Parts: sequence; structure tokens; C-alpha cells
Amino acid sequence: MKILIIRPAALGDTLMLLPAIAHLKRSAGIVLVGRAPGADYLRPHVDACMDYERGGWHNLFVDGGRTDRLPRIPAVDRLVAFLRDPEGLVTKNLGSLLVNVSMYRFPPFPPEAEKVHVALYLATCLERANCPIDAEAAFKDACHRALFHPLPARGTRRDLVFHPASGGAKKTYPPTFWVALIQTLKGLPLFHKERFVILLGPAEEPLFVYYQQKLNPQGAEILMAPDREKLCAHLGGARLYVGPDSGITHLAAMHGTPTIALFKFHSPPSSGTGEAGEVGGGFVWTNYSEKLVDKGNSGSPETAVLSFPLLP
Repeated sequence: MKILIIRPAALGDTLMLLPAIAHLKRSAGIVLVGRAPGADYLRPHVDACMDYERGGWHNLFVDGGRTDRLPRIPAVDRLVAFLRDPEGLVTKNLGSLLVNVSMYRFPPFPPEAEKVHVALYLATCLERANCPIDAEAAFKDACHRALFHPLPARGTRRDLVFHPASGGAKKTYPPTFWVALIQTLKGLPLFHKERFVILLGPAEEPLFVYYQQKLNPQGAEILMAPDREKLCAHLGGARLYVGPDSGITHLAAMHGTPTIALFKFHSPPSSGTGEAGEVGGGFVWTNYSEKLVDKGNSGSPETAVLSFPLLP
């Protein structure tokens, strides 16, 4: 069986497909249509990967759209699209493009009332589309192992990696919070020999000088928009990763790196059992933010890090 999966989404939401893909590829061929940069990380795990932003995929949303201008798609037996389609145009145009192909369309995300992990939701949709996958098994497997390439032994990892950013200001803390956290941890005997690495993306470029002035004198290494290979090397080789609710945080956990995700205004992703969970063998530490830091109550930014169960 060959399956075409369409999921144009941000980095983290695209990565949530990987648990399902890891199981599907054992018995099916997979063609993925997605957005960079997320699709680029999944490319090695599928048979073919197509860029949703190129080749006229927008025609799917046009009444009487030119489906003949869409990219040539390899022959597939099944199509599963995670797209909104309130007027039915996507379904109609896909039907014209792919003849004699079983088609299934699902909303990109589960209803908020369901409180289900997005990775489990995506796997469940693929199972409902009669793809060869056990959604529960795929999700549980992904929660206990690294989904990306093999990594250094845990005892050889020395870096503490921080990502003081996310896709939106509502999800993360101000720069002063991250500087206070990193400076405090840097001063603890437990971390005297560790290298502190700060990952910044293009959106944080205006803050590069600020972090440089505050943290470089203490020996922290600040990386501005590292390429994919360098980013994965730092995430996979880290002793610990700390970041907000972001795609990079999901990527760290999927490398099997011990991961603390600081959720600012909402609860961590549910594992489906009512407990916090993350795929990839990393871990999520629940929200301690406003109670301990923002509102000035007792406690300190390092509380979550020092309480983390995997630190030696």
C-alpha cells in the first residue's frame, strides 16, 4: 500500500506525524506533502516528500481550480489530508486529481474538548482511514524511544541547551527570565563543567546582542539560527534541554534528550491518560511559571531543573 499524507503545518505540528510514520513505513510506502522546515526533518523517514508551498497546491482551495497545475504525484492507493475544508472544495478538487484513490480528510487538530495528544490524534486518524497502523501502539512506542538517529551515550553528554523562544510571545517568557535562569544554573556546582548553549532563531535576531552581553562573559555559547545538521547535533548531544512550548522543544524530545518544556498559559500535552507526556523518549516538566516566577511567590527559576528526575 502507498499512502499520500497532506499536512501543511508548523515545525512542531509537522513533527507530531513522526510516531505514526515510524510505524506505517514498516508496511506501507509514504508520500508526504508538508511545509518546511518540519517536512525536511521527516524527509528521511518517507519515500517522497513534496513542498506544500510550491507547485500550485493553493489551487485545491479554488472553485474550479487548475488541478492540472498541481505537481505530479506518484501513484498512491490512499490519501489522508489534514486540511480544513468548510466548503468542500478541497475534497472536490482532490477527487478530480486522484481517480480511484480512497480519500480521507480530517481537521488538522483534534477538538479542544477531547484533550488528546496531537501525535495520538494523527495516528488515530490514519487508523480510521484504514492505514496499516495501531495508533495506540505507535504512540506508546514513540513515548519510550528516540525517533531520530542514534545519539551519544547519556554519560558522555555535557551540554545544557536552552531555547528562549517559540512561535509566539504568549508561549514563552521574557529575555530577563531566561537570563536569570541560565545565570543561576551556571553558578551552581552541579553545572560547573557543563557548557551552556543558547539557541536563537530568526525571530530572536534583535535579541542576539542582549543575550551576548548578558551571557557571553559567563562562557555561554550563543548560536543564531544553526542549520538543521548543527541543530540536531546540539539537541541530540545535550545532557538536558530547556525550552518553551515550541517545535524545537518537540525536536529535542524526539532525539531522546531529557527535556523540560515550560508551558506558560496552558497544560502540557496530554498522553491520553490525563498525565503529561511527550513523544521521543524525552520528558515534559509541567508548568511552574506564574506561580514561582512571574507573580513573585516563593521559589526560583532553577526549581524545575534541579527537580528533574534524570539529572545525575
